[in-house]
Amino acid sequence: MQKILSFDFVKLFMALLIVAIHVYPFSSVSSELDFFFTHVFCRIGVPFFLMTTGYFVLSRAMKDSSVLKKYTIKILKLYGICILLYLPVNLYAHSFQGMGVLEILQAIFLNGTFYHLWYFPALLLGMWIVYFLATRVKKRGLVFGIVSILYLIGLFGDSYYGAILNVSLLQQFYDVIFNVFDYTRNGIFYVPIFLYLGYWIGNSSFKKSYKYYFIWFVVFVAFMMIEGGILHSLGWQKHDSMYLFLIPVMYCFFAGVQKISTGNYKTLRSISTVIYIVHPLVIIGVRVLARITNLSFLVTQSVVNYLAVAFFSVLVSVLFEKCRQRFHF
Repeated sequence: MQKILSFDFVKLFMALLIVAIHVYPFSSVSSELDFFFTHVFCRIGVPFFLMTTGYFVLSRAMKDSSVLKKYTIKILKLYGICILLYLPVNLYAHSFQGMGVLEILQAIFLNGTFYHLWYFPALLLGMWIVYFLATRVKKRGLVFGIVSILYLIGLFGDSYYGAILNVSLLQQFYDVIFNVFDYTRNGIFYVPIFLYLGYWIGNSSFKKSYKYYFIWFVVFVAFMMIEGGILHSLGWQKHDSMYLFLIPVMYCFFAGVQKISTGNYKTLRSISTVIYIVHPLVIIGVRVLARITNLSFLVTQSVVNYLAVAFFSVLVSVLFEKCRQRFHF
């Protein structure tokens, strides 16, 4: 089978899906279409980022513990830059007003100081959890069982939250969790299973063709759409990041991509990361642009709004990468 695709190209596509989650591209067209695209299908974006980390970083860390330590320092530095980058917006929005020291520490180390920055502390916490489990529990099936149980716990604090509302003991349990975390989409319940799936795929051999996995990907996406629709109609969703069928969806998609992946495009990888980091600033920028130019359709027309945010997010990321390469920072 000829290798025709790179993980880095797919990662760029996933970054644009994550942008869509925060823009709602079809909201002015159809609320139903927007829900199924934004709140269901686009939820494959973040897991793919996590699985590539498991595939590339965790696999090397299992052989050399210094890899994980260096990666931790790298992510902490990046997260620190992100905190400073969004600090003016936080201050303008009075995000920290009324927060005590403990709440600020929770925001920094657990929940993120801006709505998309939860990813970095969650990534690091999840990485160390999976590394601890994988280095101490020798059976891969048992490790997968543990991270699956964690995901299942998270599931009932996310899309299946309505199922436990009338069970007082469970509700009290989740109330404790929500006193610490904003969501169960975090480094304990959400991140580990996707990191481990990426690691598992990276250390397994697959005899089936890429077509086999992509066919099953489409089938499981259809089931996830049905699942999302039922949960939405029941009004059970506290959040909508976690679905039961998201696990087989990501397994099949990642396995299929792995079968045909080739090349290592660091520039593209960096651009994808920058898109993730800067797109909320671009969302704000597009709103300001619409206001000062009286081009209200840039905001009111959801498809146009998404295209504008996606375009400027890519543009800013490409320019940043060119500057980084030119000035070596």
